[in-house]
Amino acid sequence: ELGPAGLDTLFQTYAAEIDQQVANPLLAATPEWQRLSAALDAVSQQKDSYLSGLYWYTDFAQAKAAARAARRPILSLRLLGKLNEEYSCANSRFFRTILYSNAEVSKLLRENFILYWQSERPAPRVTIDFGDGRKLERTLTGNSIHYILDADGRPLDALPGLYGPQAFTRQLLIAQELFRSLQGMDPAQKESLLTNYHRDQNNRISLAWLADTTRIGGKL
Repeated sequence: ELGPAGLDTLFQTYAAEIDQQVANPLLAATPEWQRLSAALDAVSQQKDSYLSGLYWYTDFAQAKAAARAARRPILSLRLLGKLNEEYSCANSRFFRTILYSNAEVSKLLRENFILYWQSERPAPRVTIDFGDGRKLERTLTGNSIHYILDADGRPLDALPGLYGPQAFTRQLLIAQELFRSLQGMDPAQKESLLTNYHRDQNNRISLAWLADTTRIGGKL
């Protein structure tokens, strides 16, 4: 109920335990650590949140209110499954492991964006029964997209699929600058700026695609 402040309190109170787990990831999970990890995930609404320290809204109205109060853009993740569960889609597990736990990405998100996720539907799962009491359960696939929204929830840009930390950071910084540029503009000015922005982005992506294709010997 305290929102991000509640998560900050948990991290401050249990800093020693969290730091020990981060420094020694192969430590056996004690009952005490399991309880603490579950509490962190329940507050943050992200599985393994001790690695990222990020707070995610799951109520869109609350996310927009927080964005308006902080004058920040919203990073809205749409995914299969739920970000706070082990068996969310493969993409979101990649994000938790590679993106959100990255120190630079985590700092950028925590200090400059309001985070919100929404599940489209459950992630497809498969269960293999070995017949001897052992079962293996995994998700089959995944799909996702990060939307960058203004404080009223209107989309400014979108980052579909998988990104490495450097590419993700680069695109977030571009979107953040776009958000700042739109502040104080009337609707007509915003529409004009967004049109030019998306045209430029489309040209940039097309040129990059051409360069990559040429580099591997392909032809368009």
